[in-house]
Amino acid sequence: MNTANHATLEHPRILFFLCFIIYTIGIGCGVISSYQLSIELTILFPLLLILLGGWQKGYIIILLISISLSGWYLSQRDYHGRIVAWEQLQKETNNFSGSYIVTGRVNQIMYTSDLSTIYRLQIANIDNRSTSKIRSLEEQNIGIFLEIPSNLHIGIDDRIEYSGKILQVIDHPLKGFAGYAWYHRIYGKSTVPIFHRISMGELTPLGSVQKWAKSVIFKGFPENIAGIILGMTIGNIELLSSEMKKSFTSAGITHILVVSGSNIAFVIVILTGILKYIPILRGLRISIVIIFVLIYGSLVGWDMPVVRAVAMGLITYIAMEGGNRVSSLAVLFLAGWGILLYSPLALVFDAGFGLSFAGTLGILLWHPPLQKILKNRYIPNFAVDILSVTLAASAGSIIAIIYHFNTIPLWTLASNILISGFLGWILFASMLYLGFALVGGWILYLWGWTIYLPTAYIMWVGQFFGNSSTYTIDEKIAESIAMFLAGLMIVVVLYIERRNLLKSK
Repeated sequence: MNTANHATLEHPRILFFLCFIIYTIGIGCGVISSYQLSIELTILFPLLLILLGGWQKGYIIILLISISLSGWYLSQRDYHGRIVAWEQLQKETNNFSGSYIVTGRVNQIMYTSDLSTIYRLQIANIDNRSTSKIRSLEEQNIGIFLEIPSNLHIGIDDRIEYSGKILQVIDHPLKGFAGYAWYHRIYGKSTVPIFHRISMGELTPLGSVQKWAKSVIFKGFPENIAGIILGMTIGNIELLSSEMKKSFTSAGITHILVVSGSNIAFVIVILTGILKYIPILRGLRISIVIIFVLIYGSLVGWDMPVVRAVAMGLITYIAMEGGNRVSSLAVLFLAGWGILLYSPLALVFDAGFGLSFAGTLGILLWHPPLQKILKNRYIPNFAVDILSVTLAASAGSIIAIIYHFNTIPLWTLASNILISGFLGWILFASMLYLGFALVGGWILYLWGWTIYLPTAYIMWVGQFFGNSSTYTIDEKIAESIAMFLAGLMIVVVLYIERRNLLKSK
């Protein structure tokens, strides 16, 4: 091997990327059902990489195998913990048969439709109404889907009791809905027409702010428009009709209804575009952007999807401001590694993590070349940034879409390009709208139109392209395509980092 190439491969930054890749392979091996096969593959992959790389130093061999085994161990631990919880629920419900008195705490809204709302209920006790002891499951984090009619209301952290059946929702292999439920530690489902509220959860200061924000948006806009705005700003889609949700899914733009890294990136693009016309110091401009994003995160609530989205959005901003002085790719992979250390199964089962990470990676890889291609082509400068970010994020996200949903919405690219110029503005303007709500009057009314018109346009795009078809791929083929595309992106990452290192010498 060429000495320069060998030295570059042993550079700490390149080793960091290789370690991350090996760690994710270890996670993937950890969820393979065969224990022996999983550990053999976990050790085999770094050995093959070492042979291909031609390393002679023993510490690299030890490092890569150790990191691979750590990914395997952490994913095995989380996976096995879920198996234990699932088997425990099977045991307590006699393999999901019979009727029980269930007590638990509501801790999350999972889905809303016109007729019902589905919550995550963490089970505390199950009583089979026999002479046997009531089983306490409080410490085991066993969750179920709890579906109640839309005319009833349950608050987050409410403690309730109901009588009914628990149906099984976990099927193997763990893909699609089953994988989603498994990741969120949800192993069953109950449909409950009536329940007894034991105690109400306390409304936190953050909860009060969110409730106020929902009220302001709901009063100021029609229901579906308010639903889109709330989905984009705080990830709440309770007001959105089921038909509108289906249209957005078919059009390939349902990702805008959740708090994601790409959405925050659009906010940053709009904000930096405004601030560059204001004569202030660069450090102050950067501080304003970071503070605005942190305020937004605080308004939404610092749960894992929001932390992930804010991290990805700020990494994109670092890429825009830092240039070649900082490896934004390294910062992104470091953030991704931190998330996967905390929740390793997110790599395999969490579509939100896949969309945020892949979309942000797409922006970092493809935004600069796309920006150069689109410049001087009779496109305004502000539109070049928005268009290049949209195309780059869509190119990256396609991997996660194929892997998690086994589909390709045929008009995804067109619909995303048509709405891309408005996403950042709606999020930014909605934040200001909430501020103007404290004052009220004509300024609130006029500013509301700057949000209503682009949101109505996005709703029209969703309805128009929502009638288009999606191309469904066989599950095994979809996994193979996704892995191939992910491999290509990894090769591009390593090539870019190696080229930058050689340039710096």
